[in-house]
Amino acid sequence: MLEMQLIGNLGKDPEGRYTQDGVFVCTFPVAVTTRKDETVWVEVSAWRELGERCHQYLAKGRQVFVRGTPAVEAFTRKNGEAGASLKVTAQTVQFLGVKGGDAGEGRVSREEEIPF
Repeated sequence: MLEMQLIGNLGKDPEGRYTQDGVFVCTFPVAVTTRKDETVWVEVSAWRELGERCHQYLAKGRQVFVRGTPAVEAFTRKNGEAGASLKVTAQTVQFLGVKGGDAGEGRVSREEEIPF
């Protein structure tokens, strides 16, 4: 099985929902900066208890470390061009901090870790 690790910041607040089978899933976009100073967006999904914790504690701007299984999804843009998006199903999510380095009031600081 292929595994991917990434560190980046959430581009927006996480969205949570239940599947038809009653399983909770949380999704959120993570912006990752490459060595060439380019930004790559990765759509992360976290399931069940991991998803519930991500939905509860994460917010836009929060820095995270994600380890999970990658997948590439092809799509067609409105103008007819082919495109692809990178998605990761998280196995581990570690909360690192917020953009700018300030953990902020009521948030988990860089030193603290939520056990999963």
